[in-house]
Amino acid sequence: MADTPCLPVFLCALLACVAGRFVHFSYVGCYVDYIDGTRDMKGNNLNSPDEMSLEICSAICSLDSFLYFGVQFSSQCFCDSSFGSQGKGEESECNRPCSGNSSQICGGGGRNAVYALSYPDWNSYTVVKPSNLTVTFKRTRYNLVAAQSDADCLLQCSARADCQAAVFSKRLLACRLLDFVYPPASLTGPDWTL
Repeated sequence: MADTPCLPVFLCALLACVAGRFVHFSYVGCYVDYIDGTRDMKGNNLNSPDEMSLEICSAICSLDSFLYFGVQFSSQCFCDSSFGSQGKGEESECNRPCSGNSSQICGGGGRNAVYALSYPDWNSYTVVKPSNLTVTFKRTRYNLVAAQSDADCLLQCSARADCQAAVFSKRLLACRLLDFVYPPASLTGPDWTL
């Protein structure tokens, strides 16, 4: 198992696809953030001036199985398993459209629109193609196992409680079982797909 702290993860691996588990989210409310330079939600974070959406933020926060995500100022995403330490904001203060989907609301200035994440179906998978976002994670971990096919790779992933995604190499007959949904560029490439 590899462990690389604070690895910038480039989600633009050209031929990489990942089979990840479905994540659902529901709106909780508008909450105050960044009082005296302190963030309310202190887990993974992302700033995407052109591509932020609720789906992207939920995917980023599900990488480490956080319980909540907050979107702020149209382009910022914050993750944590708790929120609200700085108090509730007025709903009218969470009124900015998301930079990547103007039909969605992504908080406001100093205000997180907070959503609860749920992971209801651990045996459902979808194939996703990562965008060109850069995300910083606190840790990056995976297990390398032998696999005869992409189906075998998914089967091995579904048998492990800590596996959230898998990347398969047909040429190497190997499978990387990931504990996060999107693979970093260092774990993908022309040989690693699903």
